[in-house]
Amino acid sequence: MDSLENIATLEELYRRFPTESACADYLVQWKWPHGFSCPRCKHHSAYMTKTRRLPIYECRACRHQTTPTVGTVMEGSRTPLRKWMAAFWLFSRAQKGINAVRLRSLIQVTYKTAWSMLHKIRAAISHAHAKKQLSGDVQGIVVFYGRAYRPSVELHPGECALIVAESIEPEGELPQLKMTLVDRKHVIEKRLYRSGSEQFINDHVEPSSASRVSLIDQFFRVRRNSPLYQTFRQACRWLNDTFHGIGPKYLQRYVDEFIFHKNLDNTVSPWTRLLSLCASIAPRSFPGNSPRTGPNAFQSKSLAA
Repeated sequence: MDSLENIATLEELYRRFPTESACADYLVQWKWPHGFSCPRCKHHSAYMTKTRRLPIYECRACRHQTTPTVGTVMEGSRTPLRKWMAAFWLFSRAQKGINAVRLRSLIQVTYKTAWSMLHKIRAAISHAHAKKQLSGDVQGIVVFYGRAYRPSVELHPGECALIVAESIEPEGELPQLKMTLVDRKHVIEKRLYRSGSEQFINDHVEPSSASRVSLIDQFFRVRRNSPLYQTFRQACRWLNDTFHGIGPKYLQRYVDEFIFHKNLDNTVSPWTRLLSLCASIAPRSFPGNSPRTGPNAFQSKSLAA
């Protein structure tokens, strides 16, 4: 399967996918590399009907109908597949991030469409991030994103607590990072309740490694020159420089995007990893999933705590 890693420009990508049919054929090969498999009964034979946009596959056994975009982030979207492929390619290459304004300009869609596409991609990444648990020896710290009006040990309404953690893998393997929002009920002043640490371990650490977690649960004990804190500082600069700050509602999706790029290694290309995630889940419609149009409490002056 062509990973598109050698494509250097958007124009080259469009030449690789000159039509909707070419995009659909690529998705079919990606979704069913060993041939059609019915999502309902797993039968391997189907009738195929060509339409103006997407081929329709009807299972010969149970008559269930499906298309290459069902069960992906593209399910139900009216946006052309060529623009989706361009969005995936741009997102996978943009280690500094890409915002909706930039995507709108590059692929010629409305701001609302660009915003929706990016958030569906981020939702797929967040889904995978939430399921992937840390293993081995795990180290973590508590940090705070968002600028308080004045220095204080008290948690300001505009601040969000996060746990930044990594698994220390056997020699030769890259550590895996996580950056996870903490519910405010688990935070007092600038430290975690024990319930916050326990919740993190239950949700994000494999049971066999639960006793091997070292978590600094008080912010004032965190060394500012530690690798984990420096990772957090990088994330803050990335959020502020690319998106001009992010509010609490969608912060988890954005930090998951940052961690997605940090966790990539040389064994899997960004394109391959991203398309695998986006082709395996159709995100639900989240209440209030609409573009931000007004000022945000975290805009460009947001700082790392």
